[in-house]
Amino acid sequence: MKTTAKRSGAVTKFNSLKIMIVAGEPSGDLHASHVARRLTALCPDIALFGMGGDWMEKASVSLDFHIRDSAVMGFADVITVLPMFLRKQASLKRRIREERPDVLLLVDFAEFNMPLAKFAQKHGVPVVYYIPPKAWAWRANRARKLAKWANVVAAIFPFEAEFYRNAGANAEFVGHPLVDFAQTSLRTHAAREHLELSETADDENTPVIGLMPGSRRSEIRHILPVMLSTAANIAQVYPNAQWVLPLAPGISHELIEKCKQEQNLSGKQVPPIKIVEDATYPVMRASTLLLVTSGTATLEAACIGTPMIIVFRTASLNWHIIKALTPLERSGLPNLIAGRDIVPELLQTELTPTALTELSLDFLQNPQKRETQREALQTVHAQLGTAGAAERTAELVLLTIRQA
Repeated sequence: MKTTAKRSGAVTKFNSLKIMIVAGEPSGDLHASHVARRLTALCPDIALFGMGGDWMEKASVSLDFHIRDSAVMGFADVITVLPMFLRKQASLKRRIREERPDVLLLVDFAEFNMPLAKFAQKHGVPVVYYIPPKAWAWRANRARKLAKWANVVAAIFPFEAEFYRNAGANAEFVGHPLVDFAQTSLRTHAAREHLELSETADDENTPVIGLMPGSRRSEIRHILPVMLSTAANIAQVYPNAQWVLPLAPGISHELIEKCKQEQNLSGKQVPPIKIVEDATYPVMRASTLLLVTSGTATLEAACIGTPMIIVFRTASLNWHIIKALTPLERSGLPNLIAGRDIVPELLQTELTPTALTELSLDFLQNPQKRETQREALQTVHAQLGTAGAAERTAELVLLTIRQA
């Protein structure tokens, strides 16, 4: 793996650095916090500030803005918060111009961060973009723009780095941050004990099914009802199946219960669902099958190696815009990385209780089909690189300062 950061032998000689870090969603906040901690370890006398969440705050980043009201999904949701976004963006631009940080580290959140990259470049502030826009998926012209505005693009997929290099960017493959922490030492039986599932869960006729309806309220509203109806259907075939739902940060028990109460299942009952917190990876390990919303969680499941079905549904307006702008035939990250359909996908109108039930039963009743997918997921995991993405990104940041 090519990484120019390894040439940064004198990184610890920096003093009194000012680094602005901007992340806009929970996942970006988490990944940025790991880089922030590594920067502090390399340069103890460093000032970190910008926009982020609880994770960045715990990593000693002084926040101008917290992201608790920034995590939105889809174009329709963005419209409602656009004035707030523009105010935050203007304030951060003003701080870039007035304080002139030694480097601007942008993490994901493309629609918000791309204009900041352009502004910083115009004012002579070096830019490192970690987890860059998925220009290889849609709006390829963003790669050419970022090649002009960013000193370094820290890519998390090998094909992404190549794509950005072809667009003229100085791009480095730093590895995927999930490799560092999407793991558990628990074996399947131990994970089920950890979750206090019934001992019969080890029986092939008593599968454990993990439900992962998303990390945003809008995802819960659109996707969880289908999952609950599917659970009611599967319970007719596997009455002893056990169901587990790991709560995503920011999603409450009350929201899940409200969705359950609003279900009209024509006489069928939603089976008991064990809702757990801070146990995403044990749930993945414990599950026979995962029903998971398209997004980062699908890659986490790939790292754990759990068979899954990828689902997605959003507001009709969002979906029509996505389809108009995105030429991709696939949605799930494991399929995009593999370049083929290794995980079945049910998207938008295809996502119905009947379709999800039939597909789930097919996997539950065919162990070989699950094993085939598990083997394919191992190849995806291997393409994500080795552990240390945050460290390599921090070194790139410091190297960029030195070369500015």
